[in-house]
Amino acid sequence: MKVRSVFIEKMKVHVKCGVYKEERELGVQAEVSVKVTSDEFVDYQELHSLILRVSAQTFTYIEDFQDQLLDEIKNKWNPKKVMIKIAKISIPFQHSFERAGVELIWKREE
Repeated sequence: MKVRSVFIEKMKVHVKCGVYKEERELGVQAEVSVKVTSDEFVDYQELHSLILRVSAQTFTYIEDFQDQLLDEIKNKWNPKKVMIKIAKISIPFQHSFERAGVELIWKREE
């Protein structure tokens, strides 16, 4: 049995996402990595376009951005597994780290 995944790593997007009003109004720089495992053909150019389209929306929480991406991926490709990692590069407070983010791993129940 073969298992094939399509992925995009560290795609840079500008997304209006954050608890702070400024983040939702001005936006922040983020890196998005997505990996889709599916029996269906997944075109990474279509995946790229989907990420861009969803990142144009406004979100309070980065988890909401992830959930929207996941819902659209599930509707389009009927995946077995999806991994979505989103890291904010520009953080609106004093910090001593390179980026902060969240990772989601979803598996279809069999």
